[in-house]
Amino acid sequence: MIRRLTYRLIVLLVFCSVFEQKLKAQDNFHPWSLQYVTNMHTINPAYVGIWDKAGALVSTKTNYVGIHGAELTQYLGYYSPIKDQRSGFGASIKRQNVGREKRLFLTGDYSFQVRTDLNHYLRFGLRAGIVNLDNNLLDYQLYPDGIPDSEFMSDIRMYYMTTFGIGTVFFTEDYYIGLSIPEIINNSFSVVRTNYSSLYDFKTAFLSAGYVFGFNRTVFLRPNLLIAATIGKPVYADASAIVYLPNDLQFGLNLRTNGTVCFSGQYSFRNNIRIGFAADYSVISDIRKYQVGTYEVLVGYDFNIYKRKYTKPHYF
Repeated sequence: MIRRLTYRLIVLLVFCSVFEQKLKAQDNFHPWSLQYVTNMHTINPAYVGIWDKAGALVSTKTNYVGIHGAELTQYLGYYSPIKDQRSGFGASIKRQNVGREKRLFLTGDYSFQVRTDLNHYLRFGLRAGIVNLDNNLLDYQLYPDGIPDSEFMSDIRMYYMTTFGIGTVFFTEDYYIGLSIPEIINNSFSVVRTNYSSLYDFKTAFLSAGYVFGFNRTVFLRPNLLIAATIGKPVYADASAIVYLPNDLQFGLNLRTNGTVCFSGQYSFRNNIRIGFAADYSVISDIRKYQVGTYEVLVGYDFNIYKRKYTKPHYF
């Protein structure tokens, strides 16, 4: 029954990706990482410390290669269970540049777990930090003669804002259902504009679910469905599947309703270093004519911080 439901969800997503015309490829309300499926803590703080091992993660993602000033995202994070494994913590630095606008996120995560019965767990996560926004509008050259625009002389330059997020995940060793709002920003600056709100900037709510299928105890398949919703924008969906092969090799495929398809691969070395690469291409959007794809490189290191004799495989 689960296999049949997963198949129907993937078929529905493919249908939506072909006929959905409202979504634009440049809308940025999907996960910032192309490889979020193997790093679920990036979109939901409840996943921090969910498995036995701690780890560090470094990644760089370049959007829309070929378009000058397109978004560049760089990430450095650390996550770890606390010794009893009923809680975990993490810290991260994320830098996003779009044109001349720069954002720097400094955040910390904490999660704690409740056991509902012998095999089921409910986990909650909290995220808090600060965001530094730098967007000096005087640097923009709007006119060939170099005459400044008065509308650009008294606006945002550099401000610090607080951000927080919440998340929860219900899971067993085989499946999971998670819900999170990882980024809610409190705008601490005020702008003299009509109908401008400097209260909370509600970003995106993510609902995700997945199941791990085992084949001969050596090959595993994990389909995942992600639905993202932002106030005032169409609902975004992402169906993906990760195949785990022997020798610590895995491949992934994502089909998205914004008209893109993503291919990913990851390999873990015996020294606990893992390297991942993902490429995302527009299929039905007009933006495909002006760029050659979005790419992400990821390097991680996992280690047994509490020297446990046995650690569970990390599938989500």
